[in-house]
Amino acid sequence: MKNISLSEKEYNNLQQTIAELQQKLSMFQDKSFMEKINVVYQYISLGKPIAINENSLSIKRGSAKHIISYIADDFNAPLDDFKDYM
Repeated sequence: MKNISLSEKEYNNLQQTIAELQQKLSMFQDKSFMEKINVVYQYISLGKPIAINENSLSIKRGSAKHIISYIADDFNAPLDDFKDYM
C-alpha cells in the first residue's frame, strides 16, 4: 500500500466530499425516496404531468420552454444512416 501526503486543506475537502457522498447514498437507500423516483420515472415515460405533493417535484408540459434555445433547420430531415431503409 502506498502512502500519500495531503495538505490539511486537501484532507478537509476530501472529508467533506466523503460526507456529501454518504448523505446522497443514504438518500438512495431510503425506500420512500426510491418509490418517489419510480413514480416520477413512470409518469415521465408516459408523458403525463406529475405532482407528487406540494413540497416535491412537479413536472408539467411546457416546463422546459426556455431550455431549448436552438433547433437546426434540417432537424426533421432524414438521417443518412437510415437511407438504406427508406
